[in-house]
Amino acid sequence: MAQPILPRSGAILLVEDFEDMRVGVAQLLELNGFHVSDTGDGEQAINRLTANPGNFALVLLDLVLPGRISGGDIRARQLADPKLAAVPTVVVTACEPQEEAQAALKPEVWLEKPFRGEQLLSVVRKYVRPDETMEMPEWWSRQGA
Repeated sequence: MAQPILPRSGAILLVEDFEDMRVGVAQLLELNGFHVSDTGDGEQAINRLTANPGNFALVLLDLVLPGRISGGDIRARQLADPKLAAVPTVVVTACEPQEEAQAALKPEVWLEKPFRGEQLLSVVRKYVRPDETMEMPEWWSRQGA
């Protein structure tokens, strides 16, 4: 019998190159009590993940990224290192998944864009425990809310 998934404490590494999407997803997650470390750069993402994989409870990974390191490259490096592979990964992409490519990436979840915020939160809550003591993000208070 499979072990139930228990949500973990830690930050979410959000890897998304489209800035509006990245900012919107980060804000949604922060408003729901999650810590987010976001980047639009594959090299920066792999550096953050390898520097301290224990800080991350989940990776939200776009596959199409500019530069030398794609989302697929990040996932391949992750799967090759047991410490990095222990961090659950959700592929969030607009790309049509080919069965072989999807199987090779071994994501916990494949979430296709566009998605609703509640869809994303439902997936995230399976893997990450929100921080109940987290204050509203600074950007929220600047908006007069």
